[in-house]
Amino acid sequence: MSHVSVNFDRSGFQRDLNVVYPIDRLRDLAAERAIGSVADTHFAVMGSTDPAAMGPTADQIAGLLQQDQVDAVLLVPV
Repeated sequence: MSHVSVNFDRSGFQRDLNVVYPIDRLRDLAAERAIGSVADTHFAVMGSTDPAAMGPTADQIAGLLQQDQVDAVLLVPV
């Protein structure tokens, strides 16, 4: 979250990271047993990339998620 632009308001996530990365809410859900667990590893990617160049990275992340036996992912566009 390092966009340097007067048009990009970062104040929300600076006050509460869960606005863009709801890790505390996910942990709450796991504690309540609403979900099984939260993965130990999390991934972030920069969206302003040529989509054709993203394929190898997406494949690598998918492979790592499979190794960790992740059943579902939460995609949070910011």
